[in-house]
Amino acid sequence: MDEVNMDCSDRSGDQRDPHQVDQDLVELRDHILQLLNSKLNCQCIRTKLVLMQNCSYYLEIQHENVPQMEEEVRLLSDGALCSLINQQRLTRALIFANTHVKLLLSLLESLFQHILRGCRELCAFMEMYDQNLLDRGAADSAQQTLQQTLQYADRFEDRMVRNLGQLKLQDRLIPNTGSLLIPKLTIKLPVTIDRSDLYASVSSVHLSWTIPGEEVKDPEQQFEVEVKCLHPTTSDTDQISISKCQAYNTQVTNLIPDRYYMFSVMRENSVNLVYGLWKDLVILKTLAVSQSNPQV
Repeated sequence: MDEVNMDCSDRSGDQRDPHQVDQDLVELRDHILQLLNSKLNCQCIRTKLVLMQNCSYYLEIQHENVPQMEEEVRLLSDGALCSLINQQRLTRALIFANTHVKLLLSLLESLFQHILRGCRELCAFMEMYDQNLLDRGAADSAQQTLQQTLQYADRFEDRMVRNLGQLKLQDRLIPNTGSLLIPKLTIKLPVTIDRSDLYASVSSVHLSWTIPGEEVKDPEQQFEVEVKCLHPTTSDTDQISISKCQAYNTQVTNLIPDRYYMFSVMRENSVNLVYGLWKDLVILKTLAVSQSNPQV
């Protein structure tokens, strides 16, 4: 690429005043900079993508005739409801919902890569501008890249919410009935271990976790706490235990002193879970008998 000082009077076919062209470049540069720090902030977009990838997705059933303001969402674990639903159709609905989520996450990943590539090109344009080194078509190319990248960002934001909600299935879950059950794809935010509230003793570890973005803790939510011993030289290697907890913290007891343990916390699996691969992990070491201060 030829590197030249931006002399607008030398541009073929460009009859604009050089000062006006310079002003247009300044405005384009400022506009790009503003967007890179706001709508096209790749770090923020990446955070949203990772959040969507780490969420859990569920299939919930809603009665069609219940008003929106007073809707009663009934989970598939409801025995009375399960007895009415055609199990083959339910299985197909769960598979369809799982595929739907995978396609959604794949699309979001693809859109993010397009946004990332566009932002890199815009950053390259900014560097050339700052060095006063631009080829003749750089401004027009940057403007086109900017518009395309903004379109990808709009699609990313739209797809994050548009593909949730009611699923359109071929068959009714309860055949030969006038009342229609509406299958809905819902999302729950991931469980995150609170690193600031962890501590170990000789034979126990205190764990605490949160759900970022959750305004009120759900008193009915059940969690699964998995404990795995990682010590490589003893018979307890790879020993795994799983316990259930309804609170947002727990004390894991009966551990061996001076051992490394890996802990993970996730929502209790339920029959209406259609996609949820991620779980938070943390490794802690119990204290040796001779130690007196907690160590994380």
